[in-house]
Amino acid sequence: MDLLFVYGTLLPECNLSISTQFLKEAEFLGHGYVFAKLYDLGDYPAMVLDITHEHKVFGQIYRLDSPKKTLALLDDYEDINPSFPEDNEYIRAVVKVNSKEIEINAYAYLYTKDVLPLKKIPSGDYLSYITDK
Repeated sequence: MDLLFVYGTLLPECNLSISTQFLKEAEFLGHGYVFAKLYDLGDYPAMVLDITHEHKVFGQIYRLDSPKKTLALLDDYEDINPSFPEDNEYIRAVVKVNSKEIEINAYAYLYTKDVLPLKKIPSGDYLSYITDK
């Protein structure tokens, strides 16, 4: 799997060093959305899949030139520790991404903790949310 869906701080518009690093070895394929809900964690968002298909999270799709290397870098950024998965705030999972009338599978980072105390981002669009904030 060499496709990645990004929706939060990994977006190039966030201008973080991690997005600059991974974008050097990735090709932008287009915009898309995942049936999911988006929440505000303060400095970054959390995406949780929505099985009702009533909510969408919008983002960008990339093809990774070196998936193994890039995903290891991003897993580290997302603090994914395979030795203690119960402690991870995020998991990397394959999700269905809708783009231009087609559906593709891509990796995305999903939030694993309780979202009850979190503020929902109703638009599902992190960039417009932080701009309006």
